[in-house]
Amino acid sequence: MNCFTCERHLSAYIDDELPAPSRRELETHLDECPRCRAEFEAHQIAWEAAHQLRAEAAPEGLWEAIASHLEKPAESTRLDDLALMLRGLAAQVQDLQRSVDGLRQDMEEAETWPADQGQVRQGIRVRANPFVPGPSRESSIERFRQSS
Repeated sequence: MNCFTCERHLSAYIDDELPAPSRRELETHLDECPRCRAEFEAHQIAWEAAHQLRAEAAPEGLWEAIASHLEKPAESTRLDDLALMLRGLAAQVQDLQRSVDGLRQDMEEAETWPADQGQVRQGIRVRANPFVPGPSRESSIERFRQSS
């Protein structure tokens, strides 16, 4: 398992939604990769903190304060606001770069598959698919139309 795949599956792992083989593979990766282990621990801390929060009643007059703020004419964008937007964009670019790096690593790993695990289609190695679709069935919308 690579870091990109590990990060994609962390939430499912924490929620105990991964099948056993994927879970073991992810745990092995977490044992070997300090960066992913730190990311996992950060996810786990956030998850635990979120579950300890209690909902409280909104303060009296909150909606009136929000509505009065919305009615004010828009101010021009300040330099601080632009800097904040730029930081947000930079974070999104970093996330995109991690996704691209993960996909690139997945593609490199795909090129090292044994020949019996897949086939080449238009220059791209495709894993063998054991799934065979069953017989087609009527869609629920068609059944609804027939019953009407």
